[in-house]
Amino acid sequence: MGKKRRIAICGFNLESNRFAPTCARGDFRENMYFVGNEISTEARKDSPAIHLGVKGFYNEMDKIFGDADGWVALPTMVIGSCPAGPVQEHFFYEFLEDLKAEFIAAGPIDGVYICQHGAAVATHTHDPDGIMFDLIRGLVGDGTPIVATLDLHANVSELMTSTVDVLIGYKTNPHVDMFERGIEAAQVLKEMLEGMQPKKHSIRLPLVAPSVTQLTAKGFPYGDLIRYGQSFLDEDIFNVTILSGFAFGDTPKNGMTIIVHSRSTPDKARLVGEELAVSAWADRTRYVPRMTKLEKVISLARQVQNDNRKKPLLFADPADNPGGGGRGNTTYILNAFITAGIKNCVFSVFYDVAAVEAACEAGVNGKPEITLNAQEESEYSQPLKVKARVLSLHSGKFEGHYGMAAGTTVDTGKTAVLDVDGIVIICISKRQQCRSADFITAFGLDPSSFRSIVVKSRGHFRAGFSHLFSDEQIIEVDVPGLTSPNLSNFNWKYLPRPVYPLDENASWALI
Repeated sequence: MGKKRRIAICGFNLESNRFAPTCARGDFRENMYFVGNEISTEARKDSPAIHLGVKGFYNEMDKIFGDADGWVALPTMVIGSCPAGPVQEHFFYEFLEDLKAEFIAAGPIDGVYICQHGAAVATHTHDPDGIMFDLIRGLVGDGTPIVATLDLHANVSELMTSTVDVLIGYKTNPHVDMFERGIEAAQVLKEMLEGMQPKKHSIRLPLVAPSVTQLTAKGFPYGDLIRYGQSFLDEDIFNVTILSGFAFGDTPKNGMTIIVHSRSTPDKARLVGEELAVSAWADRTRYVPRMTKLEKVISLARQVQNDNRKKPLLFADPADNPGGGGRGNTTYILNAFITAGIKNCVFSVFYDVAAVEAACEAGVNGKPEITLNAQEESEYSQPLKVKARVLSLHSGKFEGHYGMAAGTTVDTGKTAVLDVDGIVIICISKRQQCRSADFITAFGLDPSSFRSIVVKSRGHFRAGFSHLFSDEQIIEVDVPGLTSPNLSNFNWKYLPRPVYPLDENASWALI
């Protein structure tokens, strides 16, 4: 029997919104914080709380090598926060020291899998992801294969591409292929352990796509580009990754990045990358967002409320998306709906710890007066006084069945379901976006019974509601917030300028 392959597993998952409050250890502890053997245990559960990329990696490695015979998992640290602001410097360096200690304690390492988001910033640096990758390369040496998976919103630096052998990006948005990308990482790592020495070529474009234009379904420019990229796969080109990036990171490395991986021919990787870059730039005008004004939204909600012959509508608030660093509690739409007398509507979900505590104190059927956002400091999260009736109270833990929540354990913290003038509000105490209809059914409600649904999400909800709503029934609302798709609303400091579509005069050409 041959030598067992000793593979280190790690990950730091944070999507940083430069304009949001900073992120510290507590944000990671609340969301995902696994060390050592906790990683292996969680990854092999049916419904894990760990990143599905890690689960996919373990699943494939166990198939390839056998869970006991051919490889040794060396789990170090896999941590992640709900998208937030820049990570605080002192915590990031503490994490790096802890990670370094775990790698040293692991002993000899034959390969590394990094399950990363790729769009973090810190209070002291634009590139914590690159710094982490560089640390790992220094610990394992130049000859050790390193494969990383990245969210397709990653902002990629030269340090990231130079220190990691293969960077595998998601292909779907909503991200329903995280498990599959973990599988792919294991397959590529196996090839490298057997001697394959990958080549790669990367190109960054001055194209910073607004969030609502980054969907990958047919008819969306980003999806069309990804599918075009996949058409180049052959015996030599084994991975084409196209990362749309995350505008709100506000970093010098912002911009759509194309990475092409070859088994043997760097010139071919370069030519494919250039072809895709030219195609993306020629298609750039399709990345201009088209939003619906709040006044029109109120009219649409009133129409479906009054006419059951019309199909129900789902209203998305991408400007307050917790999945992009939004606080998940702005009241622009809620206040407008209450004022307009909209009924038979559910808001899923609304982040407000104080409101949940007030509801718990009042108890089921209690009728507390609650000031939403009473303890919130974000400029967009304005207080709103409401008279509520507590419909139900919950622990917030449930298993997901649809979209990105499928096959995972979800925890919204203590959760209160409130009725405010005929509008149902699902208040949670752990900030996150509504990823699927599970965030309604888990609390004893039937999504199909409502004439309108409002979600705090940019686009990940689409996969989790696709069984209930067609694209024609989904309306993206133009209101203020930390994640507004209207990029002109922000005071950019580090974003390379000019960039399209923020700057219509932005230009690019192959050199």
